Amino acid sequence: MENRLEILRIEIDRLIFEKQPEKIRFFIEHLYSVARYCSLLALKRNLNQEIAMVSGMLHDIYRVTNNTTINHDKMGAKKAMKILKTVNLYNDEEIAIITTAISRHCDKSSIHEPYDEILKDADVLSHCFYNPDFLVEEWEVERYKNLLVELGCNTVV
Repeated sequence: MENRLEILRIEIDRLIFEKQPEKIRFFIEHLYSVARYCSLLALKRNLNQEIAMVSGMLHDIYRVTNNTTINHDKMGAKKAMKILKTVNLYNDEEIAIITTAISRHCDKSSIHEPYDEILKDADVLSHCFYNPDFLVEEWEVERYKNLLVELGCNTVV
């Protein structure tokens, strides 16, 4: 059986190297740290780790390939759908779950479907653990506090 995650990683890496060579370290670190946090949270919440990881790997793909954060969630969902259909490794139901999560990942104040929440939470963890000396952004504090409790951390933000 082919390893879908590795095939997809090769395609994502190609897009990063092609479009934003000066930001390679940042984009690879962020996309793949979000993917790893997605996997951890999916495991903890009894959801499919691979589907969660794919949403993390692709959540900022529009930002990476178009060098903008404007509407990158909605446009990223469209770009992710195109990529997932091109690699032809995921079925329509999996693609719908992944692209819906991507389209909602910037809306951290609302509660959506379980995979949407995994992606939002993983994005927050990636931001907050990038450098512990950086302050947690105001819009991330509540989610971050809840995540620390869920993960059994005895830390106060």
